[in-house]
Amino acid sequence: MSIETIVEGLTAEQIKKVMSLISDKGNVRHIDTSRKEARLARNNLYFSSCPKPHQVDSFETYNQHADSIREQVLSGVE
Repeated sequence: MSIETIVEGLTAEQIKKVMSLISDKGNVRHIDTSRKEARLARNNLYFSSCPKPHQVDSFETYNQHADSIREQVLSGVE
């Protein structure tokens, strides 16, 4: 059965009802951005807390400090 035969078999009242149901939906797409917002919040927290390499005495100290901040951010500690 094709859509054309189904539409041809509808009465005027049925068509009105279908059109009202379609227009009630609004055809608006809602996109969930919660994961993106959480990722951006983690990135902002990390980069606002992480020192710059020139602010510490050695690159090893920088790596250790950055790693500990990265672990805290991933675990949810602020």
